[in-house]
Amino acid sequence: MYKKILIPLDASATAQTAAEHAIALARACKAALRFITVIDLNGLVGGVPSIVEVVNNDARLTLDDWMNQASQWGLDVSTAIVETNPKIPRVADAIVTEASRWGAELIVVGSHGRSGARHLMLGSVAEGVARLSRVPVLIVHPGEAPVA
Repeated sequence: MYKKILIPLDASATAQTAAEHAIALARACKAALRFITVIDLNGLVGGVPSIVEVVNNDARLTLDDWMNQASQWGLDVSTAIVETNPKIPRVADAIVTEASRWGAELIVVGSHGRSGARHLMLGSVAEGVARLSRVPVLIVHPGEAPVA
């Protein structure tokens, strides 16, 4: 079964649901977890250092919280903050690159499940990850209870 599970997080309820699924799955498989947050420098106004610092601090707090929750189950947990850059321009690219670098065997990602015009305007990180990834991707929707 899976031995290394990567979970990209932001502050959304959808990401929280994905993290809960990943923890339950890691417990069942005795897998290592890696929580990551991607800082989209392309989306930050000119990469102003003070804004980047605030975003990094918020990301660290989110990651630390999930690391503490997973550690309570005795799981092997690590975290990383990853940034987009000219070579890795999209959030989905950064997630898949980190999954490959870390050796993830599964990516668990949340999705809002939007369709139609809203999807076309907003795009989908989960869809991009599923399209780009060379390892399986579990897409979790809001409100789905973990199975384990």
